[in-house]
Amino acid sequence: MTSIKIFSDFACPFCYIGFAIAEKLKKENSDIHIEWIPYELDPDLPIGGEDLTDHIPQKQIAMSYRRIERLGSEYNLVYNNKTKKFNTHRLHKAALFAKDEGKYYEFAKEAFKTIFEYGKNVGEPVIVNEIGLSAGINITEMNRCIDGHFYNEKMEDAKKLWSIYEIESVPTFIVDENKKVTLLKDYERFKKDLLD
Repeated sequence: MTSIKIFSDFACPFCYIGFAIAEKLKKENSDIHIEWIPYELDPDLPIGGEDLTDHIPQKQIAMSYRRIERLGSEYNLVYNNKTKKFNTHRLHKAALFAKDEGKYYEFAKEAFKTIFEYGKNVGEPVIVNEIGLSAGINITEMNRCIDGHFYNEKMEDAKKLWSIYEIESVPTFIVDENKKVTLLKDYERFKKDLLD
């Protein structure tokens, strides 16, 4: 059994690719165990979100997305939203609930689509509810757990792991506790980096 920890933030366009890689890996290899670790790139972001162009020139964003879209095209990922960034704190807690319900992949796929394909603000609880409903989870129970601070400790535990594994960028894949893989590339080459 190969164990892979993946540090990821829903707000990260590269993490959408990392998610697609992990999904494909799981379909191909039943002996791979994947553990998702929440990572917040910008925890202080207001709930209303921000525009990347306030901090990064449009030309630079366009250049980055050329690479992102090239890598994402292998998985048919759609990036309509290239400038709006959103607070993902509540979304991560909802994803932890989805994981407990055995619906992590359904939830995460819809979360990434909601941000990058539909451009909706996932900082707003109503949008998180929409994602939960799409994933087939009980959103009343989900909100009760989130608002009851049920996942605060797990979020704090995740932060400790960022330090332990010296996470500097996402997505970061940690294989069998001893190998760190971060540089995304086409699927077959990336799989080789992970499993060889």
